[in-house]
Amino acid sequence: MKRIKLLILGISTIFASLIVSCKKDKETAPIVSVAPTPLYIYGNVGDLVTFRIDVSTSVSLSKFTIKGQADNEPAVVLLDTAISSKGTSFNYYYRLPAVLAGKSIVLEFRAEDSNGMFGQVAKRVFVNAVAAVVPIPLTESSGHRMYSNLSLTNQDAYNLETKNAENSLTADTASRDIQDMSATSSTLSLNWKSPAGGKFVVFNSFDYANATDSSTISAYSSGVKYSILYNLQLNDIIITKLGSVSTNKYVVMRITDIVDGPGKDGDYYEFTIKK
Repeated sequence: MKRIKLLILGISTIFASLIVSCKKDKETAPIVSVAPTPLYIYGNVGDLVTFRIDVSTSVSLSKFTIKGQADNEPAVVLLDTAISSKGTSFNYYYRLPAVLAGKSIVLEFRAEDSNGMFGQVAKRVFVNAVAAVVPIPLTESSGHRMYSNLSLTNQDAYNLETKNAENSLTADTASRDIQDMSATSSTLSLNWKSPAGGKFVVFNSFDYANATDSSTISAYSSGVKYSILYNLQLNDIIITKLGSVSTNKYVVMRITDIVDGPGKDGDYYEFTIKK
C-alpha cells in the first residue's frame, strides 16, 4: 500500500510539473507594433512625427519605455511610464529637434509585462540637413518724392509697397505707408507718420550699401520702433515694417534731399528705397 501511495504521489508531481511547464510555454512576450510601419522614417527639423503604438499581451503590463539614441550619442529615455492593463494603445508625438539636422536617431519602443518578459520595436528617423540661408541683396530705386501735407497740388503720402505717391485726401489709409505731418505753417514739419500702421526704426549706422533681406530684418528687430518720426534730417536711414500688407515686408529708405522753400506747394522730401 505504501508503494502504491508513493507511486501516486510521484505521478501527481510529474503531472503538476507538466501543467506548469505547459502554462509557461503558453506565456508569450508582449507584442509591440508601431506605425508608421517603415523601419526608416524621414523628416525635416520641426516636423511633428506621430507614432501609433499598440501592445498586446497575455498578462498585465508593468511598464512601457521609449529611448532615443542619436548618431554617436548615448541613449536617453524619452518616455518611461507604468502600465497595469493587459495591452495598451496610444499615440506618441516626437518633434524633430534642430540638433538632429543632417543626422539620425534610433527610437526604441519597449513593453515589459508583469512576468518580466518584454517585446520591442526600433525605428530610425533621418532628419534632413537645413539648407543654408543665403542673404538676398535688396534692390534700390531712387528719386521718390513726398510733398508737404499742406501742398494743394502735390501728393503728401507714399505707398512703399507699390512705390507710388499718394494724396492723403483721396488715398485709402492702408495705402499710405508714410505721410508728412506739416499742418500749421508753410514750413516742412520734418515729421512722418504711417496711417497704414507701420513702425519706423531710424538706423543711421545701418550698412545701407550692402543691405540684404536678413540684415534689414535683424536691424529692424534690434532697433527702437516708433509710430511717428520727428526732426528728420538729410541722409537719415529709416527701416520700416509695412503696415499696408498682411505679410512681413520691410523697406529701407534713405533721405537724399529735403526742400523747404518759400510757400508750401514746393516743399518735399526725396528719398531712395531698398526692398
